[in-house]
Amino acid sequence: MLMVVFTGVTALPHSMWDASAADLTLYRGWADLMVHQHSFPLHDEQWQYPPAAGALLVVPWLLGGGHAYSWFFFALVAAADATVASLLIRAARRDGGVAARTGPWIWTVGVALLGRVCYGRFDAIVAATAVLALLWTARRPMAAGAAAAAGVLLKLWPIVILLGLRRPALRRVSLAAAVVGAAATAALTAWGPGAWSFLRFQSERGLQIESTAATPLLVARLTHGGWNIAHRYGAEELIGPGVFTVARGCLAATLLGGVILLLAWWRMRPPAADLALAAVLLALTTSRVLSPQYVVWAVAVAAVCALNPHTTQRPILGLILTTALLTQVEFPFVYDRVATGSWPGVIVLALRNGLLLYATVWSVIRLWRGEKVFRWQSA
Repeated sequence: MLMVVFTGVTALPHSMWDASAADLTLYRGWADLMVHQHSFPLHDEQWQYPPAAGALLVVPWLLGGGHAYSWFFFALVAAADATVASLLIRAARRDGGVAARTGPWIWTVGVALLGRVCYGRFDAIVAATAVLALLWTARRPMAAGAAAAAGVLLKLWPIVILLGLRRPALRRVSLAAAVVGAAATAALTAWGPGAWSFLRFQSERGLQIESTAATPLLVARLTHGGWNIAHRYGAEELIGPGVFTVARGCLAATLLGGVILLLAWWRMRPPAADLALAAVLLALTTSRVLSPQYVVWAVAVAAVCALNPHTTQRPILGLILTTALLTQVEFPFVYDRVATGSWPGVIVLALRNGLLLYATVWSVIRLWRGEKVFRWQSA
């Protein structure tokens, strides 16, 4: 698994590796600030992460700092990658079914298809907390709650894991998540100012060009013009007529999708991982921001879904892997064309987002049409 990733890391042109790992310079600067000034980057609009992310980014600095920061960061991501793979392999062996064995392969192949961006960002570490929470829900609910809390304090999205749970697991996992989350939040807030500044920066963000909602406007821009691309909040955003309305529509779509998932949870009692995958896909397709590393979220949850021989989501797994491949083509291979709104980049992005939207709709439909209550016990 790690050899596949390492081969990809050494094979790409150096300029593309620079693009994939560009955030590491930013991470190192934030870590230096947090260590020496005991403050979160409250004046940096690119700081858009919950407070535990700050603690995570400080770890490589404490281990090596300076030029060694990148290597220690890669080591942390590699450890998370290996942890997820080993957990999935163990769960697949315990189940013993042929279908379950696809779980570890979904993760391994998905990471390889996404490429270097998985190791140049910390989303794989967050994905590991989600996998831990999903696998431990039935037999280790308190540990699952702690893992979910850690994930939420790193990047919010692992909260979707709680959506598919039912009593008594819901009560015990939620209790553990609340206790661990409250304790960690209090400690991080007391550590230094700016722990919650990310909320302001996130709320002020516009429509990122890589988001699904921006795709029609980017395509229209190729022939009609009228929209500009500007660098804001660490990303390229679309500026022009209708952008504000589209951004507001993203929020409405997210809320509508949440209602549909809650109804599916009440009506069909789907497996927790199935509901989590549909929720992650909905979050990706309806968000104003869709950075390439976010796709690893779907890969991780899809790998857990694959362990269940009765999953409603099996046809979605291949779509997610194809989306991962197109995501690597989009970033870093043609990202310069995407950032300027040129037709090669826009076409690749439109294909990726179209496939992601199709996977999302089909995922929700299959979840809604589930014919029975699947009782699958996780590790």
